[in-house]
Amino acid sequence: MDSKALIFDIKRDCSEDGPGIRTTVFFKGCPLSCTWCQNPEGKSKKAELSYNSTACHPKECGMPCLDVCPENCLLPKNSSIIISREMCANCNKCSDVCPTGALEASGYLIGLKELTYRLLIDKPFYHSSGGGVTLSGGEVTRQMKFVHQLLKTLQSEGVHTAIETSGFFNYRRFYKMLYPWVDLIYFDLKLIDNEESIRYTGQSNQIILENFIKLIELKNVPVIPRVPLIPGITTTEKNLNGIAKFLTKHGIDAATLLPYNPLWTDKASRLGKAARYKRTSFMTPQEINQCASLFQPQN
Repeated sequence: MDSKALIFDIKRDCSEDGPGIRTTVFFKGCPLSCTWCQNPEGKSKKAELSYNSTACHPKECGMPCLDVCPENCLLPKNSSIIISREMCANCNKCSDVCPTGALEASGYLIGLKELTYRLLIDKPFYHSSGGGVTLSGGEVTRQMKFVHQLLKTLQSEGVHTAIETSGFFNYRRFYKMLYPWVDLIYFDLKLIDNEESIRYTGQSNQIILENFIKLIELKNVPVIPRVPLIPGITTTEKNLNGIAKFLTKHGIDAATLLPYNPLWTDKASRLGKAARYKRTSFMTPQEINQCASLFQPQN
């Protein structure tokens, strides 16, 4: 029987998720609950319904979504609709018939064979550019059995593999099931202070920091630390200095800084989720440069 995974997107021709031309697969489900989550559609371990009210034109389309919804959780209101998300079964019947794309399924099951086929379509481009496949999320380690099978299959085809992780996972299972079949690990370090980690991500950073140390001590697979820059939260001098000091202590002299992207707020709204972090603008070059200047250990 072909195993299946719950994903929410496959992006081809990516250049920001690793070396060369890559395809990135986004898995659903995440143990963290970051107030600024850039991929809110990746948080839940269940499929969800995304609704774009600006694309909805009930008077013009005839509202076929209302007719096919088995739970009667869609109601018309003026020039849009109201979704009773508590009643929604996420059956995707409404999004299947939506003529404008206002209703979209956020998350779907895909089999190992189908996903492998879709990823290997670009195999010639991976090889010619030094690229490959990156697995992201959500948190990719939440579906470890499927990812284990996928990584083994990709490597048997000679495809370079990378994963992007929050670092919050069971190390023993990760080491046994994923580590032997991954060529590159992008590891997020968000907050060095444990109380702030709990406050802003919903989880202690103890497991994250311990997992990072264990992985870099293995020295077999490159581990690239990444620091999301969230103004007022992760961009403080105390936090950036603290992370830099932590990396220096463990022999790491470089990290990737990821500037804040506010486009997630629209995605959260479409999922019916309130944005807990309110900044709606991109970081300025000055802000980014200031963070880079702070990212060095202080005596």
